[in-house]
Amino acid sequence: MKTVVRIVLFALLALGIAGGLVWGFMAGRGEQAAEAQRESPVKAPPRVSTEAGETVLTFDASAQRANGIVTKALLPTTQRAQGQATGVVVQLQPLLNLKASYNTPATELIRAQANARASSAEFKRLQLLNQDDKTASDKAVEAARAAAESDAALVQSAQQTIALLKGTTVLHWGPVVAGWIESNSPQLDALLMQRMFLLQVTSTTAGPFVAPREATVKFADGAHATARFVSVLPQLDPRLQQPSLLYLIAPHSGLVPGINVSVFLPAGQEQKGVVVPSSAVVWSQGTPWCYVEKSPNKFVRTPVATTEPNAQGWFVTTGISPGTRVVIVGAQTLLSEEFRSQIQADQD
Repeated sequence: MKTVVRIVLFALLALGIAGGLVWGFMAGRGEQAAEAQRESPVKAPPRVSTEAGETVLTFDASAQRANGIVTKALLPTTQRAQGQATGVVVQLQPLLNLKASYNTPATELIRAQANARASSAEFKRLQLLNQDDKTASDKAVEAARAAAESDAALVQSAQQTIALLKGTTVLHWGPVVAGWIESNSPQLDALLMQRMFLLQVTSTTAGPFVAPREATVKFADGAHATARFVSVLPQLDPRLQQPSLLYLIAPHSGLVPGINVSVFLPAGQEQKGVVVPSSAVVWSQGTPWCYVEKSPNKFVRTPVATTEPNAQGWFVTTGISPGTRVVIVGAQTLLSEEFRSQIQADQD
C-alpha cells in the first residue's frame, strides 16, 4: 500500500514539474513575441504620392519640425530687368606702385613747405629790420629773399610732380580711385588689407551705356552679393571694346584678384514678382527647383527661373506668385525623400 502511494505521489510531482516547464516555455515564447513586436520598426506612413499628375510630399507639422523644414510666404516686390556683364577682380599691384610713387614727392612737399614757411618768415623779418633802421643789411635781405624764393620753387616743383601723378592716376583709374591714393583713404586701406575688393565690370549686352549704383554679383558657389558703384573706368575693355565700371564688393570665399565673376546690371523697366531665397533653391540634373506648399503640409517641386539674380536669391516673375509659401530651410530633405521614394518604386 505504501508503495502505491509513493508511486502516485511521484507521478503527481512529475506531472507538476512537466506542467511548470510547459507553462514557462509558453510564457517565454509569449514574452519573446511581445518583445519582438515592441522592437520591430514602426512603418512610417507614406509621404510621397501622386495627385492630379503631380508628385506630392506630405509632411505634417511634427514631421516638419523633426526634419527642420521651414516655410515662408513670398512677398510681392519689384526689380529692374537686368543685363549680363562680366567682372574681374582687379589686381592691386598697379595701385600699390602708384601709391609708392606718391611717397617721395609727398615727403618732399612737406619738407619744402616747412622750409618755405621758415625762409619766408625770415625774409620778412630782415626786410622790416632793413626798412626801420638798417639793422639788417641789404645783402642779408637779398640772401633771405633768394632762400625764400628757392624754397617756394621747391614747393611748386613737388606740387607739380604730385599733380602729374594724380593726372596719370585719373587717366587710368578715374578721379575717385586717384583721390583714394592721394589721401591715403580708408577705402584704399580696405582694398590693400582685402577687407574689400575692386571689380572691373563690363557689360556684354548692346544698348546705351549706363552706370547703375548697384550690381548683383554671382559667385561660383551660387551665392549672390551686391557691389557698390565707384566710378567709370576711363579705358575700354580690350576684349569687348566696351566701357568698364568699377565696383566695390565685400570678401567672399574664392574671391581673389584676377578671378572672373558673373555680374548683372539693372538695364530695363521695373518688373513685378517675388524673390525666391537662395536657401530655397535645390538643383537636380542641372535644373533649379524649389518646394511650394500647395496646401497645408503638402509640398510640390516647382522650377525656378534663374535669369534674374538678386542679393537674396532669384527674382521670379512667372510660375510663383506673391503669397506662395516655399520651403526656405530643408528643401534638400524633401528632394532626398522624393528621390528615395522613386528608387523604392523602381525596385518594387
